[in-house]
Amino acid sequence: MKEQIHSEIKSLKPGLTELAQWLYAHPETANQESESSKRVMAFLRDAGFEIEPECAGLPTAFKASKRSGDGPKVAIMAEYDALPGLGHGCGHHLISAMSTGAGIALASLLSEMPGEVAVFGTPAEETGDGKSVMAKAGVFDDYDVGIMLHPCPVHYTAPIILAIGAYDFEFTGLASHAGSRPYEGINALDALVLMYNGVSVLRQQLKDGTRIAGIVLKGGDVTNVIPDQCTIRYEVRARKLSDYHATVGKVVNCAKGAALATGCTLNFFQSEPLCMPLEESPALAAEYHKLLDEYGLCEEGEDVVGATDLGDVGAIIPALQPFFKICTHFELPHTEDFLRAANEPYAYEQMLLGTELLARLGLRVFEDPGLLITLRAEKAAKAASRQRKEVTK
Repeated sequence: MKEQIHSEIKSLKPGLTELAQWLYAHPETANQESESSKRVMAFLRDAGFEIEPECAGLPTAFKASKRSGDGPKVAIMAEYDALPGLGHGCGHHLISAMSTGAGIALASLLSEMPGEVAVFGTPAEETGDGKSVMAKAGVFDDYDVGIMLHPCPVHYTAPIILAIGAYDFEFTGLASHAGSRPYEGINALDALVLMYNGVSVLRQQLKDGTRIAGIVLKGGDVTNVIPDQCTIRYEVRARKLSDYHATVGKVVNCAKGAALATGCTLNFFQSEPLCMPLEESPALAAEYHKLLDEYGLCEEGEDVVGATDLGDVGAIIPALQPFFKICTHFELPHTEDFLRAANEPYAYEQMLLGTELLARLGLRVFEDPGLLITLRAEKAAKAASRQRKEVTK
């Protein structure tokens, strides 16, 4: 079976490389990935997968599946959204190809081992509007595992995946001529600046692993008018859900204080959904680490940190998203350097190796009954934990 996976991926190399390069050259941002999703779906359809477009009601999401009798059910996640203004500076074109190829290679074995392989097209990872929506719709409930690889400057089996969410804060004041009657205005920009400074001071007393990042969406229109409408967006990340909610509360208090100090009114709302921290599967992590050893690959670094919407999947089924090295000079995602590195020949060669590792990880779920029992026990524990939380509410 290992040889068949290797041979299948070798035969897929030209098509997977072409798919990834096309996605790279035609970046589409969150929930706009109409052509990207069509390309990935077409590739899987040609490989004999049954396609369900608009999964969970999302126009650019899909489910592609192959099944042969009753057995383990493996879900593989494909992402294809790009970053605004940067294109595929997070390597989602490589994720699509790796997940697609791994799904096809693993499904080629279904004649010898009963079960199901599904590749889920999960849009809008960068804004958290993909897997979180699909998870709430129950599309992953029947699966035993959810797996994927993420391009990175290092190999790392179980990175720390933080909770993440964003809020917009809108300050409304009163416009007035800045030259002749500034004293008659109520300056919304002053409120925004006070909030920014308050949050900046707050950072020194946050728990380790908690992060706050902000951008000004609107700071006024012209310099000779006191700004009456200003908006700032803050994104909060934390290792624990409790720390996330506590930090959001403090950020909100900074906004309320700024509004009170300046006489502005405040409106705030969640602009990006909360994505759960990922509780990675210990059993899957152990299996993947063995695969790294088998292929002579070494993990690098300690406490490697990221954020994604896979945590919402991991709250339902055992999940894992190892970081996979695709560049040679430690280029960091979401940068121009990583964007260039993700289109180098080395990146595409690594992509094929990642495809094989991902397929081999899925194969372990099929071929080891003991591992499957452990994974299903993990899944049952997650369900029991959710039930306890509902009772507590």
